[in-house]
Amino acid sequence: MKEFTRDRRGSDPLALGSEAGRLDRVHVLAVVLALGMVAYLAIEPTQNWLLLLLSGLAAIATDSVVRHHPKANFQRVDDTALYLFVPVLFTLGLGLFLEEVVGGYGTVAIGLASVVPFWLILRAEYESIDRFAPAYQVSRLWLNVATYVVAFLFFATIYDFDLSLLTASFAAGIVSVLLAIEVLREEGMDTARTMLYALAIGGLIAEAAWSTHFLPLEGSAAAVFLLLAFYLMTGLMHNYLGNRLTRKTASEFASVAGLGVLIIALSHITN
Repeated sequence: MKEFTRDRRGSDPLALGSEAGRLDRVHVLAVVLALGMVAYLAIEPTQNWLLLLLSGLAAIATDSVVRHHPKANFQRVDDTALYLFVPVLFTLGLGLFLEEVVGGYGTVAIGLASVVPFWLILRAEYESIDRFAPAYQVSRLWLNVATYVVAFLFFATIYDFDLSLLTASFAAGIVSVLLAIEVLREEGMDTARTMLYALAIGGLIAEAAWSTHFLPLEGSAAAVFLLLAFYLMTGLMHNYLGNRLTRKTASEFASVAGLGVLIIALSHITN
């Protein structure tokens, strides 16, 4: 009887239409965010308030998308907070990074191309609501990839802005806390525990950022070093909280991080 009911609901044209409407929301919002990115990159002189406005729009768009999931049960305004960090930080990080490295007519093309990552992030946040959905694992993969991309964008921007030692370390720590929340929330812990573990990771990344100022690292090399540290810490913590941390798993993460550090060291020597 349960199987029969599930089949009827799956073939119900009204249900299918409703699902299509929710995905149309993702399409439209991704286009709006991409057009906003084009405006921010194309308008000179740079209007920083526009990027802040666009980041707020990314938060509103993500909130709207996840609240319309059929399995969503969000009652309070802050119930969707854990879903907002990656879309908002991606918007901020991408805007700041592209403003530094892209110029001329290419800004419009790259701004329009941002519709793809915006769509992937919004769709992944939507699909991550239902842990038993067939698309859940793929959505988590995309969100984890987006998290590490955003981390690199911010770390690279921090060093491009030539911030003071204290400011750069603090900024790296705060960004790491917010992004670690995205990785750790997969374990389904309560918000307080998720925040606690994320704060621990953020503190360690802040210390790592502090140490880079005393190492022969700068610019992209320092950003990659912090990214490797963030990858190692979130990966180990994620597997530990999921009772999946073994010697083999730990050695795999350590090997990737160690290889990355070795590549950075060799590139510094050759230069």
